[in-house]
Amino acid sequence: MTVRNRAAGMVLMVMVSPAAWAQAHSLDDVRFTGPLLTLSPSTLPQGQFFLQPYLVQTHGSGSYDDKGHRHALADASDTSLLSVLLSAGLTDRLAGELVMDSARSTQGGQHSDGYRLADSALRLRYLFREGDPLTGKSALAVMWGQALPTGRHDRLGDNLLNGQGSGAYRSTLSLLGQAYHWLPNGRPLRWRWQARWSPSPRDVSLTGRSVYGTGQGFRGQVRPGSAVGAGLGLEYSIDVHWALALDLSASHQSGNAVDGTVVVEDGQRQRIHRRDRASRSYSIAPAVEYNVSDQLGFLVGVQASLPGGRNSATYVSPQVSMALSF
Repeated sequence: MTVRNRAAGMVLMVMVSPAAWAQAHSLDDVRFTGPLLTLSPSTLPQGQFFLQPYLVQTHGSGSYDDKGHRHALADASDTSLLSVLLSAGLTDRLAGELVMDSARSTQGGQHSDGYRLADSALRLRYLFREGDPLTGKSALAVMWGQALPTGRHDRLGDNLLNGQGSGAYRSTLSLLGQAYHWLPNGRPLRWRWQARWSPSPRDVSLTGRSVYGTGQGFRGQVRPGSAVGAGLGLEYSIDVHWALALDLSASHQSGNAVDGTVVVEDGQRQRIHRRDRASRSYSIAPAVEYNVSDQLGFLVGVQASLPGGRNSATYVSPQVSMALSF
């Protein structure tokens, strides 16, 4: 074979390979519900809706200090969270989302006054590049989120467990990606990644006891710290109904700055300024997916904190979710 013929053959192989690869694989018997944590870059077709409620039970057993040493809590805490995600396709590339949470907490024989509304969020996701699962082309999207302080964060009186909010209008910008990798057995491994950044929001007014550790008689404000985070989600399709999922996540938040006054013994107000240390946390979240159809799926798993945290909680969070497209 001449050099010219050999080169022509290589060019032909490059041109034919993507088509042959696509024909060798099929998504007819592949369904995914999605991992527990890492968000999808994909958007819905215009006019289509997606509903996903989560039920999460979090058991907090301790915390990491500033040097990463774990300390057990004198009284373990338990929180039941009901979270509902509603997404709508505004255009074929733009999706709007609303996330609403409510929670009930218990610790040391005390409990919150039933389920309390937590903070909510509005999100917009724009798909820059649509992926192709058969050729391995990755999808890429950007997402803007706005937290709404619908949960109570101060004036908590004698029951700190009623504090389920932050009081902050926090904005978050995220980059989202997704791609497929076909394994030798012909089954796909879908992987997602997410990187997010949240600047420090505006000051939050505080009165009395609050989720930021202020006491009775306090008047002032807190400047919540900026935050960054990243996540990786993997899903392996076993067959048309079953899939395995795994999330790994990391986050870092700079310390909050609390400034205000508190009443002292002589009735005068004393100035208080406190700068909290930065925190970081790592977690893992394995899960099992059962997909009834292209429109309905279930997800059962558990998220757990990993060693290496700083000024953050240690916890285990079993959770179950249902995903419905309509």
